[in-house]
Amino acid sequence: MGTLAPLPGDLVVALAQIATCPGQLRHNLARHLAMVDEARAAGANLVVFPELSLSGYLLAHGVLEHAMRLDDPLLDPLLEASRDIALLVGLPLREPHGGISNAAALLEGGEVRGVHRKLYLPTYGMFDEGRYFVPGPRLAPIDCALGRFGVLICEDAWHLSSAAILAHAGVDALLVVAGGPTELDAGDEPAGSRRWHWIMGATAVTTVTPVFFANRCGWEEGVLFGGRSWAVDGRGVGLVAPAPALDETLAVARLSFAAAARTRTLIPIPVAERFDLWRAALAGPDA
Repeated sequence: MGTLAPLPGDLVVALAQIATCPGQLRHNLARHLAMVDEARAAGANLVVFPELSLSGYLLAHGVLEHAMRLDDPLLDPLLEASRDIALLVGLPLREPHGGISNAAALLEGGEVRGVHRKLYLPTYGMFDEGRYFVPGPRLAPIDCALGRFGVLICEDAWHLSSAAILAHAGVDALLVVAGGPTELDAGDEPAGSRRWHWIMGATAVTTVTPVFFANRCGWEEGVLFGGRSWAVDGRGVGLVAPAPALDETLAVARLSFAAAARTRTLIPIPVAERFDLWRAALAGPDA
């Protein structure tokens, strides 16, 4: 892997596509730290891990056992690693009120800069997240030294309002983390991966906002996760080739903040969003 040393005003993102082992927190932590070392050597200044990367996805009642607080000692090595490279990690977060969130925490400079809690918990097909997690209460950007980011977790990105709200808030990029399952197809591109790439491309173009998509790979409880992590700029142009579907890998992409800002100036779709129409639709015809 070549080195993409960041230039001033550049964001170099390493998409850490890993095959998390369910419930094996120490093993998964070691994989995270190894990926961070690899990303650092590749010149990245941000590493993005998939949904629930520390714990695994299909934990069912195991969520209660493996949920952690932000001051959990397990996070200490990652906080230390974040002193020279920012990290976005997925975890089941135990909340002060007793509930558990499907969360992603942005670590930078040895501190937690912000946490996004998954808003939309799917309860259809193979999914039963509403039984084990509480939905996030709000959607807001996370600010850190690298920039302003909008974080979405898997199902969040399938709701168009999520990206529109964050783009209107002026995020520099969207970081989408997922545990997206797929099917084994006869073709080169699994169906699940195709759907994700359609959504990511459409999200980037309609919000004029770069999107970095980190999906997990591997098998868990008979479910295949589709990988194909990817990045695309606000014009819909890929920033890196899609990662393989089945293998652990690190996909490294560079974004010029200056170029992204020029694109938003030329195509000012987010600032023109008519949220008043949304409010009117919610209020109903008699309001």
